[in-house]
Amino acid sequence: MMNGDLGHSSELHILEHKLRVSNIKKDAISLYTHALIKISLLPRSRPKFFSFTETRDGYTIIVEDDLCKELPQSESIDMPDLIWRVLTVSAGAYGSHQLTGISRIVKTVISPLADFKISVLVISTYQSDYVLVREKDLETAMMCLSENYKIFKDSGSGLEPVTLSIKDRLVGMNQMNERKADEHRPIIHPFTCPMNRFHVTSLDFRMLPSLTTTILELMFYSETPDDGRYEPFFHISIVEGDISLVLDSEALSRFPEGSLYTNTNDEGWRMIRVGDDPLGFDESGVAAQIAEPLADVQMPTYYISTYGLGHTLVCTNLWVIEVLWET
Repeated sequence: MMNGDLGHSSELHILEHKLRVSNIKKDAISLYTHALIKISLLPRSRPKFFSFTETRDGYTIIVEDDLCKELPQSESIDMPDLIWRVLTVSAGAYGSHQLTGISRIVKTVISPLADFKISVLVISTYQSDYVLVREKDLETAMMCLSENYKIFKDSGSGLEPVTLSIKDRLVGMNQMNERKADEHRPIIHPFTCPMNRFHVTSLDFRMLPSLTTTILELMFYSETPDDGRYEPFFHISIVEGDISLVLDSEALSRFPEGSLYTNTNDEGWRMIRVGDDPLGFDESGVAAQIAEPLADVQMPTYYISTYGLGHTLVCTNLWVIEVLWET
């Protein structure tokens, strides 16, 4: 199970953030516009972790626990009483790895957590990839990942190494060995590929004041038709000052030329939506089932979890669908 490029010298960081995940119903976004602007885009707002994703089913908000009080409580918002912790692999651990997005960490993070039946949410950004686990699963996740990584916790004042007992590490190693016999994880959820072409982009925080109006229009006034071929989808994340966007070609055209950093895949990305009905937070292996076969063929992959479904971004070559069907 060990990845030859990611040895035990690689680092997994457990960030200090404690997050809540909520879903706002599609027709109720006007009730939350002020609060969301206050949390994310006002000049004095510097959220440590903020993620906003519009889909056909609603708006998924992931934000620090202490900022959730800004979101009005109503029948139009679902917010389970769950705290999520954030895991990320240090940039240095990627080394000379050529893969983009979560393909770099499928075999060393995504798959092992699925084998341990740990439910995860995944947020890929322009700069990095973040794996969210429920706080109650954090100790098990560390045990699971200790074979592949040196683990550090962010205490707020710096990174501190996490020391696990020999017993805990042996349990993790044994679980890894069991997975070697499994060639493929079955795909148990249907997937859909809308016609939209998406772009993974980023912007300099200093550019935010001049682009705020455009971003607000995309957040709250989507005009993408939901006609079975195209689906509304827009994502913005702000993590420690890094701003990432996932937007379709029409939305991209609203930004002045040169105002955004663009990914090297100039032709854009297609989205594979995983699942038709809400998957629930207790289910494990949702990201792994689709990411593993793509990683096996060296396919760059971004992944964005929402409240009910998963969304995988792949390069525009649709032979990727054949890869998934073969599994």
